[in-house]
Amino acid sequence: MNPENKNLTPRERIMARVRANHPQPTAHPEVPIYPIAGDTLENFITHVKGFDGEIINTTDRAEALRWLHENVSTQGKEAVFSAINEFEGNITLEELPRPSDAHRLHACVGEGLLGIGETGSVLVTPETFGRMANGLLAINLYLLLDRKKIVAGLQEAYSHINLSETQYSSLFSGPSATADIEAVHVTGAQGAVSLTVILYG
Repeated sequence: MNPENKNLTPRERIMARVRANHPQPTAHPEVPIYPIAGDTLENFITHVKGFDGEIINTTDRAEALRWLHENVSTQGKEAVFSAINEFEGNITLEELPRPSDAHRLHACVGEGLLGIGETGSVLVTPETFGRMANGLLAINLYLLLDRKKIVAGLQEAYSHINLSETQYSSLFSGPSATADIEAVHVTGAQGAVSLTVILYG
């Protein structure tokens, strides 16, 4: 489309000029993946605990699910939402029609997609919690995570993330927290009071 074509509307003329001046694509530089010191699993556990998270070590998924059934009660009045098929909560998404309704959740259970040893972070998406607000507003978070899906560092993690599969991804590092200029650290100040990562595999 010729930008000088007098039959074009002003909008079409502007867009034609933008397209005509589009630069040629340039290859990104190759960035090496730098090694992370220490054992990946030990680094992950250390950093999760450093952010006031809790680690539960189990041998396989069946044991991880047993731990959930024994430690996360769905029989009382407290609302528990689960986004995994093997553990049934006592509240559904239909009972939480608005994202803000997630403030009612005492606990939310989901499956972590990836762990990062360097930062103790767990990769999550809206699908992890059924809805992202559930993971942000629930008081207690429980994330199952396969040990085989823990990578050494952030660089390696980004090579595993496919942003075309979901609206967005987020890295959760421990429960919510805040710290002021005097370095007073308060856990649970802005969201989840606790984050428990249940390792299996």
